[in-house]
This record gives sequence, C-alpha cells and structure tokens, in this order.
Amino acid sequence: MLQGKKLVQSMFARRGYRIVRSESDVRYRPVAADARNSASLLHEILPVVQHNALTGEWPTPEFLENYFDADRLAMARLLLDQCDAEDVEIAGKRVLDIGCHAGCLLRLMHARYKETSLFGCDISDVKLAMAKRACPDAELFFSALSDLPRSSRYDVVFLMEVLEHTVDPEAVVRRLLDIVSATGTLILTVPDGRRDQFPAKEYHAEFDSYAGHINFWSPESWHYFLARIAPEWKLRTGTLSTGHLFAALSMKNKAN
Repeated sequence: MLQGKKLVQSMFARRGYRIVRSESDVRYRPVAADARNSASLLHEILPVVQHNALTGEWPTPEFLENYFDADRLAMARLLLDQCDAEDVEIAGKRVLDIGCHAGCLLRLMHARYKETSLFGCDISDVKLAMAKRACPDAELFFSALSDLPRSSRYDVVFLMEVLEHTVDPEAVVRRLLDIVSATGTLILTVPDGRRDQFPAKEYHAEFDSYAGHINFWSPESWHYFLARIAPEWKLRTGTLSTGHLFAALSMKNKAN
C-alpha cells in the first residue's frame, strides 16, 4: 500500500503536481463569554418584540434567539479583536455602526472602549428600538446608506455583512470613505464567497439591495476589489477565525 502511494505521488510530481492533505472545515467554536454576551443582549432586546410572538410579525423572539446566538456574538467580538490587532483606534473616538440592527456591536464596544462616542443607524424603527435598549448611550438615527449626511465625519465606520446584499457595492464603499475622518478607518466584513450559499431572495428597490446575497468574494478577490476602489488608502485584509472576510481602510498618510 505504501509503495503504491509513493508511486502515485511520484507520477504526479513528474508532471509538476504535489499531493497534500486536505484540512477539514473546522467551524469556530464560541467561548463562554460569547454565550454570556448573547444571553445579556437577548435579555435587553426581546421585550421590544415580545408582542410579535402572538402576531407572528417580524422579527419574532424565536428569530432573534436564533440570530443573536453565541456564534453571532463571537463574530462581533473577534472583529473588535482584529481591530485591536490592526491598531485601529476606537477608544475615545467617534464611531459609527451602519446597519447596527439590535446594537450587538455597539454594546460590545461600549463595554470594551471607554470615552467613545458611539453612533448607530439602520432602516428599521424596530431595530433601532432594540439597539437603544442594547446600548442606551449610543446616538441612533434612521438612515439608509445613500442618505448618510455628508457633513458628518467619523473616526471609525463599521459596515458588517451588508455589501453582499447591495447592487452596487463599489458605490457603497466610495460613499463610506467620504464620511471617514482624515485620520480615520473604515472597517468592513463580508461572508467568505467560497462558502456562502445564501440565495438572493427578493429585491428592495428603495434600498437597491436584495434580502439575500448577490455578491460573493473570495479572500483574494476581496483584496483586489477594495484595492481597485481605493488605491490611495492603506488596505489591510484578512479572514476572521469565524470565516468572515475582514478589511480595514485608512488614509496612507495617517499618522502612526
């Protein structure tokens, strides 16, 4: 058997190929802190939608319990860990979370970074009501991506898991760079397109986006996509241990 394996390896080697062991797709396992963060968040936001349990109106408590599980909170925590590793300054800065949903990222930032001015926006009054309970100190407002006030500038802008829904993700990134301060940073995450199989579903003309996913980036194409859009920006890309693709863009002349 061993000689047969060596013979096969030798045959492929003569043609310039090498046989390697394929690593299994190991899913990241949340830690106890992620479960505690999930339970704490749900305790705050579920009262907002408790009546939906009877009417079936979206979002139902059951949906939120499944959505904001330990895996979701682990992803948000690891994103902040990545920001710390990339020396993204958050403490004491003006920080905007676009599409803040129920405020899980805002809540984690409030606990981790002191003296930070937190802002969040979304296109759902229900989500904003939940976010207000999750992070009472954050300043929240209703806004679509296209309606973000150009007069406002933020030191750190987060857009998590949104670009995969949008019809024109390039225009969205350019729009977001307009509201980042001269020494600020834009933080983006998207699913890994090699694993993402979420269908497009219905189209929302008002927001020029789909309920599901229509854009799929590999780790390599993710980097090239952003480098082409913002060649004058310092670009750092990577993959979180949950499998989500990460990017941080800051001006190249940003002071160290």
